[in-house]
Formats: sequence, structure tokens, C-alpha cells
Amino acid sequence: MAGNRYFEDQPYEVENPFNIMITLSPFDIDLSTTILMPKALLEANLFRFMDISFLVELLQVRNNPRMIEFFDIDTKITTFLTMKEDGNNFKFHGWNNILERKHYKAGDTLAFWWDLHHTRLNFKHVA
Repeated sequence: MAGNRYFEDQPYEVENPFNIMITLSPFDIDLSTTILMPKALLEANLFRFMDISFLVELLQVRNNPRMIEFFDIDTKITTFLTMKEDGNNFKFHGWNNILERKHYKAGDTLAFWWDLHHTRLNFKHVA
């Protein structure tokens, strides 16, 4: 158990309808410092669980990136990335810090899901 000593890490659940499935593109891998996620997907599967003040600052204050925790459920390593709206996507800057220890390739699929008890975005390589 990492983080909060009162709650277990929320595991990956295949049937969770709020999983955010991202298939990595060459852009997400090749010397990239960011990973892109579609805005519509995050609005449907992530924003409903996040703190309203976080969302207000993220969506209403332009050019104001917000810090978010990415938690690798397999290694129990937390990495802080900055999240910024970019057209119809959100860019997560700092992705290269995860790529340095995970050897993903284009076509790999990652699952992301919000951990309510730890207020972070958990992720796992699933295919």
C-alpha cells in the first residue's frame, strides 16, 4: 500500500466504465515530454471525480497548468505531471519521466483510472 495508510490502492478493474484507455502513438513515445488525452474522454471519465476548484482553475484560467499525480499501480511509483488544455486534448507534461523507467512502445495500451481515496490518476500497462 502506497500513500494513504487507511485505504488500499484502488486496483485496475477491467469492467470499470470510467477507465481511460489510451493506445500510445509514436508521438507519445519518441522523445516526447507529453502524453495527449482527448478532452471529451477526460470530461466523461475523469472530471466528475475531481475536486471542483481544481477543474475551475484548469478550465477557466488559460495557460494555467495544474499538477496531477500519476501512480504506476505495478511499481508503486508516483510521478507528478502538469496538465494543460490544448484544443480538443489535454497535454500531460513530464511524461518523459515515466518513459525513462517504463519501456513502452507505440501501440501499447495503458489504462488510467481515478483513485478517489488518494486523489490521483492510477495507470497500468494492459496490452
